[in-house]
Amino acid sequence: MQATAWIDVVHPEADTSLVFAFEELIVDSVRVDKKHVVFEQTETALTVHLDGGQTEQISQQTRSQFEITYHGKTQLGYEAATHDGHPVYFTDTWPNRGRGWLPGIHHPADPATFGLLLHVPLGYEAVAAGELVGCDTLDSTVQYEWRLNEPVPTYTFAFAVADFSTIIDTTGATPIWYAMLASDVERVTQLSRTPTAFRFFEERIGPYPYAEYGSVQVPIGYAGMENATAVFLQADLFHRNAAEETQVHELAHQWFGNDVVIADWNELWLSEGFATYLTTLFYEHIDGSDAARQRWVEMASVSTIQARLRDPLVPDAGRPPGDYLSWVPYNKGASVLHLLRMKVGDEAFFRSLRTIYEQHKSVPLTTPAVQTHFEAIAGVDLASFFSFWMYGTTLPQLSTKWNRSTGTLTWTIQDDDGTLDDIPFELAVQQGADVRYVNVRDGALMLNKGATPIVQPVGVMMHVRSE
Repeated sequence: MQATAWIDVVHPEADTSLVFAFEELIVDSVRVDKKHVVFEQTETALTVHLDGGQTEQISQQTRSQFEITYHGKTQLGYEAATHDGHPVYFTDTWPNRGRGWLPGIHHPADPATFGLLLHVPLGYEAVAAGELVGCDTLDSTVQYEWRLNEPVPTYTFAFAVADFSTIIDTTGATPIWYAMLASDVERVTQLSRTPTAFRFFEERIGPYPYAEYGSVQVPIGYAGMENATAVFLQADLFHRNAAEETQVHELAHQWFGNDVVIADWNELWLSEGFATYLTTLFYEHIDGSDAARQRWVEMASVSTIQARLRDPLVPDAGRPPGDYLSWVPYNKGASVLHLLRMKVGDEAFFRSLRTIYEQHKSVPLTTPAVQTHFEAIAGVDLASFFSFWMYGTTLPQLSTKWNRSTGTLTWTIQDDDGTLDDIPFELAVQQGADVRYVNVRDGALMLNKGATPIVQPVGVMMHVRSE
C-alpha cells in the first residue's frame, strides 16, 4: 500500500503536539499546512510535533491540514478473502482497526468527514463510504473518488474492491444501490423491501442524513457492518436467504450510531440497542404484531447473553473498545427501549426518539441525556428505572407454576425493584404448537390439561424459573 492522508484538524491553541492512532505502516513524511514537521512513530502511534522551528506558528492555530505519506503492508483493518473463488478486498475498521490503514483519533465521539481517492486494477469495481464524485479509466487502473461531507465515526469509513455488479434504485428521493458479488447478483431480491424500511425510518426518526445509501456483499466474518452510506452484508447471508434483517439493522444505524454518535465505547447500547429495537419496529410495521412479538421474545432471551448476565448495560468506561462488544448492548439495550416504550406510551416514545435524534446530531449521545429527554417529554420520573436497568447488575425473575390437574398456569415477578409494576408487558405462552400472548398483570391463565407450557417474556429480559 502506498497512500497519503490529508487530515483537517481542529486543535486547541495550547497544542504542541498531536497523537494519531496508527500502526503497521511506515510513515515517510508529515507536512502541516505544507510545512515539513518533526514526527515520531511507535508501534501504535504517530506523534506530530508542532512547537519550534518552522512550526512555531502552527501551534498557535486552531485549525491545520496534516499531510501524512506512508507505505507498507497491513493486516489490521484490511481484509483479503474469496467468495465463489473470486477475490474480494475490503476494510474492517470497527472498533478502531482503521488505525491499520488510516491515521486518526478513532474514537466514536470524534466523528470526521471522509474523502477517498482510490486506484484499482481494470476488471474490478470499487465501492466506498460517501458519494461517488468521480470515476476515470487510466492506462491500467480505474481511479475512483468519493466524498462524505457529513461527519461520522471513523469506524464507519470503508471501501471494498471486487467483481461487483451494482444495481441502482433511483425511484425515491435518495438513490439506493446494491453492490452484489457477480455470482450472487440474482439474490439481490432479498433486499427488495429496503426502500420500505428507508421510508419507515424517515417517518419515525427524521430525514435520511446522507446523499445516498448502499449495501455491499462481502465475505466478512460477522453478519454486517454499518459503514456510513455503504453498509457491508455478509456474503453467506444471501445463501441462507437471511440478508434482509441485517440490512434493516445496518440501515437503522445511519441515524443512530453514524449521524448521532455515542459519547464513549461504554455507551455502545445507544448505537446497537437502538438499531436492534428499530429493526423490530420495522417488522411490526410491515409484517404485523406477531412478527414483532417473535423478535421481542428472541431479543429478550437471557440465553443470548448468558456469559455476560451480570454486566450492566452501561459499564465503567476506560476499557479497550472490544471489551464492550457482546449481546448485552444489542439485546438488553433493545429490551430496555421496549420497556421504555410501554412505560411512557407510543406517542411519547416516538416523540422522544425524534427529539433525541434532532438534538444530538452535533452532540455525542449519553445515557443521562436519553433519560432527560424521556422524562421531559413523558412527564415521568425515570430515576429508579434507569438506575436498575442501565446500571444494575441483576435481572428480575419470572417464576411460573403449572398445575396440570387443573390446567392452571400462574406466575409472579421478583427482584425488579418495582420497576415493572406499571408496565403491562406480555408473556408468550406456548403449549404444543399453540402460542398465546397474555398480559403479565393477569397473573394466571387456564390451559389444556396437557403438555407443560413454555413461558417467555415478550421484550423484557429476565430469568425464567418454572415449577
